[in-house]
Amino acid sequence: RKAVILACGSYNPPTYAHLRMMEIAKEHLQSLPIPYSVVEGVFSPVSSAYVHKGLAADEHRIAMLEKATASSGWMRVDDWETKRGEWTRTREVLTHHLSQARLRWKDNTLSCFLICGGDLVDSFKRVLPDGKKLWAEEDIRAIVEQFGIVVLKREGSDPASTLHSLGLSSSRCFTINDSTFPNAVSSTLLREAIGEGRSIRYCTQDGVVDYIEKHGLYRKIDKRTNGVENGV
Repeated sequence: RKAVILACGSYNPPTYAHLRMMEIAKEHLQSLPIPYSVVEGVFSPVSSAYVHKGLAADEHRIAMLEKATASSGWMRVDDWETKRGEWTRTREVLTHHLSQARLRWKDNTLSCFLICGGDLVDSFKRVLPDGKKLWAEEDIRAIVEQFGIVVLKREGSDPASTLHSLGLSSSRCFTINDSTFPNAVSSTLLREAIGEGRSIRYCTQDGVVDYIEKHGLYRKIDKRTNGVENGV
């Protein structure tokens, strides 16, 4: 049985943690008693229409992901979500990529799993200030029970408890832990380092670092002089 792994997010910028997450998800799915053959790992960056402070333009994040995955024979970036020019729900992104993958691999039984961190699962029960829920209940149930989800444990998150509290249980839901290379590197930490003039080399692929430096991404602007304070 074949499977595609889908990772949604900002990738602002991509880090080794993003690539590692894909790798251990693939390893887990292929080591199950009835294993999946993971044929592809797809990164789907969110559109710039998703309002977020400091979010680099679509073309920059696509380019950085292309450089990050250039040496991989099975991971790639897909720009469908960014080209829509609007915020797209995760369930809709999964539906699109499942359809495309089944056509590409000519297999109507192929599965598409969402790979994410435990903090995203914890957000399933988040309520917004206006009282509305961040996630639609029907979307959560579809993601977990119809598509499938591979969750990477993160410090401070409790995805198993969250899913249990929502009454969700599925044979297509897996929680994994990276005991080989546990790390807390994040896009936020990299942006902060760049803004403070510190090096981020060896936190992500060299091609990504070089691209950030070339295009002056994430550097602080001195409002007094309207000039750049520092670089990578």
